[in-house]
Order: sequence, then C-alpha cells, then structure tokens
Amino acid sequence: MTMAEATRDIDIRSSSVALWYGNLAPPIAWAAALQLRYALVHWACASGARWTLTACAAPLFVLALSGAFIGWRYKNDSAARIRFMATGALALGLIFALTIAAGTIPDLFLSPCD
Repeated sequence: MTMAEATRDIDIRSSSVALWYGNLAPPIAWAAALQLRYALVHWACASGARWTLTACAAPLFVLALSGAFIGWRYKNDSAARIRFMATGALALGLIFALTIAAGTIPDLFLSPCD
C-alpha cells in the first residue's frame, strides 16, 4: 500500500474537527488569558487603564465557553467516541471558563499596581 492510498482512506468528519477544537480551545484560551494579563499588568499600572485586564480576558472567556457549547451540541451523539470527546469538551470548557472568570475577580477590588 502506497502512502497516497493510505491517506485517501482517511475520512475527516466535521464532528472530529469541532470536537478537537472543543477540547483544545478552552485550555489554550486560559493560557492566553493568563499570559496576556501577566504581560499587560505593568502597562495597566503605568497608564491607569485597569479595564484592559478585564477586556483582554472577556473574549478568551467566550472562546472557552465556545468549547463547552460544542461539547453540549454533540453530547447526545450515537457514537461512543463522539460522546466521550463531547463530554470532555463540555467539562473543559466550563472549567476553564470558570478559571478565567475567577482570574478576573481581583480586577473588581484591586488596582493593577497592588
């Protein structure tokens, strides 16, 4: 069997791509939120623009929730693999969205300079 014949037999389903996105997007969103907030805290302190730390976390919070939405969408599929990945996407999306939200709570009470 040649390589061309082997790759021709691979069937990439849209559910596979969506579920991989649903499982990988939430932790990537959390890591990006953590790094962006860390990188911007010095600038936010110097400029007095404390809203920037929350503003950079908000779209990443939505990105993490989009992974949970994909998990919710596929959770009742008939294939066991799809249900398993959907459950993981739902759990990861909710956990990392909660983690991003919890990281923004200090913005309500503390200055970036604290």
